[in-house]
Amino acid sequence: MKKNQNIRDLIYVSGNEIDNKCFYSYGIEFYEFMSCVDKRPENLILLKHNFDNAMWNQHSRFDYVSSLEINDLIEDYVYGYGDFCWVDFNTKEDLDQLSKQQIAELLFFGHLAKPLNEIPKVRFAYYAHDDGWFNKLYVTKLEDYEIIISKTLVLKLMKLTRRSFINIPNNISRVLLESTKEGLFIDLSKIKKSKTGIMIPINVVGHFRDMDKVYDLKEEIIDYKTWLVYSKKSWKLIQEE
Repeated sequence: MKKNQNIRDLIYVSGNEIDNKCFYSYGIEFYEFMSCVDKRPENLILLKHNFDNAMWNQHSRFDYVSSLEINDLIEDYVYGYGDFCWVDFNTKEDLDQLSKQQIAELLFFGHLAKPLNEIPKVRFAYYAHDDGWFNKLYVTKLEDYEIIISKTLVLKLMKLTRRSFINIPNNISRVLLESTKEGLFIDLSKIKKSKTGIMIPINVVGHFRDMDKVYDLKEEIIDYKTWLVYSKKSWKLIQEE
């Protein structure tokens, strides 16, 4: 079964625990994450899933996918899994060498979406419910998530407007990442289009874990002071008085 073709037109990211490199988000689906991440991970331990073509590691008793199955997983109907949880790994030999403590920590993360003692030593520790509705992600490098936010925004804009865009420059993508400390809210249903460009409304709304409340903000917020503007093949941020 293929992934849902509807595009979520809202991106919300709460970096309340940014020092621990943990982010809560709405609107970033698995296929968008994997399309936008720099140097996509190809080997994943699947801690919660319903993917039919997963492999099984006898030592750890974990399901996993390698580069041979990853594209099928990305194309699968991940929303239908309900809960979806994974961490990346480098080689199959890594699975064969997992200690009892590491296996216990991974099982704990898969069950409660938080570390037992410490974050697993992986690049990404990913937990989602209803693909794109709720995501909790631990990252090793903040730069990875900075790229994911900005490239996901561009990917959504391309699909929603059928226009082409250049990548968002680093000075603006850093502002977007920094804004997650206050609850970054980007409402793509309220973009303003013209022949010469496009304006995307941005706000900070605080920290939420209930994404139903986040979604309701689309109707509640009517006044935006910050706009991300794309015009003449250039990006800029505009602050209104």
